[in-house]
Amino acid sequence: MKHRICCALLLALCLLLSACAPGGGETSPKVEGEPKELRIAIASDLHYLSQELTDNGPLFQEVVARGDGKLMLDIEAITEAFTEQMIAERPDVLILSGDLSFNGEYKSHEDLADKLKRIETAGVQVLVLPGNHDIRVSTSIRFEGEGYERTENIDAEGFRSLYRDFGYDEAMSLDRQSGSYVYEPCAGLRIIMLDTNSYSGNFLPEQSFSWLEQQLKQAKKAKARVITVSHQNVLAHNALFTFGYRIANADELEALLQKYGVIAHFSGHMHIQHAVSDGITEVLTSPLSLVPCHYGLLRWNGSGLGYEAKSVDVSAWAKSRGMSDDKLLHFADYARDSFYQNSYRQIVSGYASSDLTEESIERMARCFAETNLAYFTGEALDREKLSRELKFWTETAGDSFHTVYLQSILEDDSPNPLQIEFR
Repeated sequence: MKHRICCALLLALCLLLSACAPGGGETSPKVEGEPKELRIAIASDLHYLSQELTDNGPLFQEVVARGDGKLMLDIEAITEAFTEQMIAERPDVLILSGDLSFNGEYKSHEDLADKLKRIETAGVQVLVLPGNHDIRVSTSIRFEGEGYERTENIDAEGFRSLYRDFGYDEAMSLDRQSGSYVYEPCAGLRIIMLDTNSYSGNFLPEQSFSWLEQQLKQAKKAKARVITVSHQNVLAHNALFTFGYRIANADELEALLQKYGVIAHFSGHMHIQHAVSDGITEVLTSPLSLVPCHYGLLRWNGSGLGYEAKSVDVSAWAKSRGMSDDKLLHFADYARDSFYQNSYRQIVSGYASSDLTEESIERMARCFAETNLAYFTGEALDREKLSRELKFWTETAGDSFHTVYLQSILEDDSPNPLQIEFR
């Protein structure tokens, strides 16, 4: 039955925008030839929506406009460009660390799995994890005009079945309690995919810690180094965003990863390109669905690991297909402007009913948009300028949430999140 959107659902949609099991063998297949340098691509938060589930009409546009700047009107182009880029670059492994779908629609997962099969056919081993937008999501819907229809979602077993070729069947070990698993791409390196979303709400079940420690002990005995991956975060990346972002029992998990000398942890979820070091180093790769459509490239040489943030080249993909859409042909500029305008509008609309002058609101909006863009993309900030503008913010808006948020960015002295070397 088709419905007109209700305020409650629209609000929910906008907020959402912000032991071995069968199938796991004793060993997983190694990359042929045991290369001297192993290349692992890692991406997060694609939020793919099947084109059969939207007409990009008024309701969908309204939901996107109220979101955090994700490029959902262009998600098919981004996903196709990323698929073709992975086929062309042929990393040894591709990791997708959750929020594969927009809101858990079965059709979105099904269509995305078809694209991932193309990548694997080209010789790339794909590994997936579910995020909080992927399993048993109540707002799985199809958009049409100003209304919507409920559509089928997916449960944990269905997710593992649909994506069985992308890590689960190749796993050295798969934990029944959490859906976590271990993959060994080459001798000397193991990847542990930590699932905090299949059967629980943003935490690793207590029973899974025994399984995880056993896997870490086995890796140590085999003289293999370990990297770990989850959707939500192990470390706190911003004091304002911890609840719901950081794994609920992250302290216990962090201690275990430190104990066994895990090289690094990788996640997403917060939608920013960021890194924090505190006993271990965690790197967040910003969304494929948001400027600048980042994915990370890990290079393992047998003793050291390097991380570099790269971008999907949507423009090159569009040109190679003879497309004439100017937006796609100049996608990087379009994406930056789209995010900037989204951030700018947040301030203009948020302070429209205040006593501030239009000039003051415009100055605040420019500062917020510039800073937010740099923070989400991991680019360098003009800290002197931000410091000056923050004085103006404090004088005009006091200790508002946006003022405190900008202050937290100014005080952030984390490592460069675009390029990191691990030992």
